Amino acid sequence: MEADDNRAVSALFRVFGTSDQAPKADRVEPTRHRGMHRGELIFLATLVPITLLVAVGNELVRWLGWGVGLLLTIPASFIALNLLAVISAGKNSTRKWQRVLLLFVIWGYARYQVGGVVSLLAWIWFLLAALNGLAAGLLLLGKSVRLGLQQPNLSASKPFHGTGLMIWRGSLLLIAHLGIIVAGFWIGWRWVMVAGAILDLGCLGVVLNPSSQWLGQVIRRRSREGILITIDDGPDPKDTPRILDLLDTYQAKAIFFMIGEKVRRHPELAREVLRRGHEIGNHTMTHPQATFWCAGPWRTRREIVACQKLIEETTGFTPKWFRAPVGHRNWFTHPVAAALGLQVMGWTRRGFDAIGNDASKVLERIIPDLTDRDIVLVHEATPIAEEVMEGLLRALANQHHGLSDPESGPSEKVCDS
Repeated sequence: MEADDNRAVSALFRVFGTSDQAPKADRVEPTRHRGMHRGELIFLATLVPITLLVAVGNELVRWLGWGVGLLLTIPASFIALNLLAVISAGKNSTRKWQRVLLLFVIWGYARYQVGGVVSLLAWIWFLLAALNGLAAGLLLLGKSVRLGLQQPNLSASKPFHGTGLMIWRGSLLLIAHLGIIVAGFWIGWRWVMVAGAILDLGCLGVVLNPSSQWLGQVIRRRSREGILITIDDGPDPKDTPRILDLLDTYQAKAIFFMIGEKVRRHPELAREVLRRGHEIGNHTMTHPQATFWCAGPWRTRREIVACQKLIEETTGFTPKWFRAPVGHRNWFTHPVAAALGLQVMGWTRRGFDAIGNDASKVLERIIPDLTDRDIVLVHEATPIAEEVMEGLLRALANQHHGLSDPESGPSEKVCDS
């Protein structure tokens, strides 16, 4: 059964529900969002009101006593049902379901020890959340496999490249979280929250640390002598020509990590970078700096593959290096990069020029104690891009530092700073 044939909102019904025919109206005017599976609609239309009725009634009886509490239960539950609709409102039906599920799981955690029907409903919602997590994992694995079959170049024969490694890593994350949830039945849900927080903080620390080698190799130093300049976020119609002129003046070469959408807007600048003897690196298609760290496997694939393809079609050059936005790789970055023959490059020195407007402070962070084999990160498309580049090149020339040719590339062996 194809998931797209199952008009379900929750992952649970998309996997385990039966296929539904599209409503008749959809054949006249297609809907923009997924509809609800018939069984899912019946199930939720029963479970949600019953849960609200029991939850509201239990609280009213506790506060006001049996007589007044039971009298007010039905009208209060009706109001709560409408409030729930407002709280979970949104254009995306799947997001609505996720918000409803989260709210009831939170309620269940607060009331599962009450006993009776209240506890029973709380455990039903816990089980429902666990099954949805399992179903979402199955969908993730299924979609990864289908994408791999559709794009054979990303399904490397080795099991720990491309799609194979993405499936493995996604499964590992899912199993770890499901294991903690299952353990909650024996160790208690408070400890589950602690264990889950520790696991997720560890994952977050690995993802948000640009120097971390846990997710895969990050090139941070060169084996050959010479400082390598890398320039992110281009091409830019204002800064790229000026930076190219400065590099020519100081007879220096650099790697320009380019954003696919900017290459599409300024193809002549990308070709000019290569014509001047520099190299282009892959910096994703849209530069989603706020969300790339938590992107799923297919979005990660789309960002890297689309940029790689556009650069190749525009310039005839195939990038060898990849750099994630802000350096924040996710769990699926290295599998996609490896399948495309890309190596992930980091840096040893940066001045945070993308978030400041004082070129002197940026240079103060970069220049002192620079050594051969350092990889320097600067940005274009900033108010101080030209000033920073000129100051950096002048300082390197005055200190008689060698500037590496990108063609030689960084070392394949990672050296820690």
